[in-house]
Amino acid sequence: MTSVRVAPVPAAPARPRLRLVPPTYVPSRLRQRRRQRLVMAGVAVLAVMFLGAVVAHNLLIQGQVRLQQIEAEVGNQQARYQRLRLEVGRLESPERIVAAAQQQLGMVPPPGVTYLSPDGPLSGTTETGDDAGGAEAGGAPTPAWAAMKPHLGPLGR
Repeated sequence: MTSVRVAPVPAAPARPRLRLVPPTYVPSRLRQRRRQRLVMAGVAVLAVMFLGAVVAHNLLIQGQVRLQQIEAEVGNQQARYQRLRLEVGRLESPERIVAAAQQQLGMVPPPGVTYLSPDGPLSGTTETGDDAGGAEAGGAPTPAWAAMKPHLGPLGR
């Protein structure tokens, strides 16, 4: 008989001690992924903020350009208004009106000016004011009425 030898069984390696994992434990791989996502989200937020700043600056510059254009137009219109006021003043001047009346319309200055005053009685009128028609007590028109009557228009205008 042969003897059978039994080979010794290697001893199992010693197991590490098991420990209780706290509920807040996060594996390192998962922590690394979260950190990468957080960094990417931060970069995306910064990019959006930068783009927003660029857009806001662009709008500000466009508004400033428009404001300058409007201010230039206001200046031009104010200068035009002053030129037109000067032209109106020139056209309204009495010297120009008299010259135009004489040259274009053939008008001439009057030889004399007679001023009428409503305060005093006209020659030939009664003191009581009964002379509404401009006639003397005898029915004949007064000289002043006879001189004015041709220059008056028809009644009922």
